[in-house]
Amino acid sequence: MVLIMTVISAVAVSVASRSTVETRIQEMDVENKEAVLTAQAGLEEAIARDVAVSGSLESGKDYNVVRGDVGSSSITTEKINPGETFEVYLSGASGVTGVKFYWKPVVVGEKPSLFITDVRGTGNIDYAYDTDGSGGFTAGITPGGSFSGVSYNFVTPTVPVSLGNSAKLRITVLGDSAFLGIRPIGGSFPAQSTNFKSTSTLVSGDTSVKYGIEYIESKTNQLPSVFDYVLFSGGTIVQ
Repeated sequence: MVLIMTVISAVAVSVASRSTVETRIQEMDVENKEAVLTAQAGLEEAIARDVAVSGSLESGKDYNVVRGDVGSSSITTEKINPGETFEVYLSGASGVTGVKFYWKPVVVGEKPSLFITDVRGTGNIDYAYDTDGSGGFTAGITPGGSFSGVSYNFVTPTVPVSLGNSAKLRITVLGDSAFLGIRPIGGSFPAQSTNFKSTSTLVSGDTSVKYGIEYIESKTNQLPSVFDYVLFSGGTIVQ
């Protein structure tokens, strides 16, 4: 009888412990989902009002959203693969006479190149830069220091722009993947995007759950690059 009661007690304790763990896992899953929904609610309010906001859905479910315009004084990019493009919009720029482009390979030893197009109403102007000046490209220059806290391998000479005529700059990465840094000379770019960062805090007993979400919204509302060129078919095109 003692042996039987010992086995039954052990099984009962095991079942109770497992039930407690499963219940807590379910509670944590619910709390995580509520934290996500709280952050999303704050983000939607901030986007709709176009301002930084903070508030609560209910007691213990708080959110805080930070808003900021970025890209006026400098631009740094994530990894850009060969054949992909990055665009800098110039409509509304102030005092910019030229632009410098910094780049570095994603993988040490690789040699990415840049093909830069100044998109103008009077016709595009193209520039091509690589690491060693081969194949008709112009060789990049070794920067004298870091830019925006990043040490790049190469930088272009100042590429001139004409405000009021230059609509945007399109940078196409060729050869290998690269990170880019872009700096206006003589003035500032228009803000390229608005960033909203929403953080929620869900208080549950002695613990709290935090969740963050970010949304980046372009401020330019430009047409995709596919619309830069059209094929003539004998008709007309109206913007």
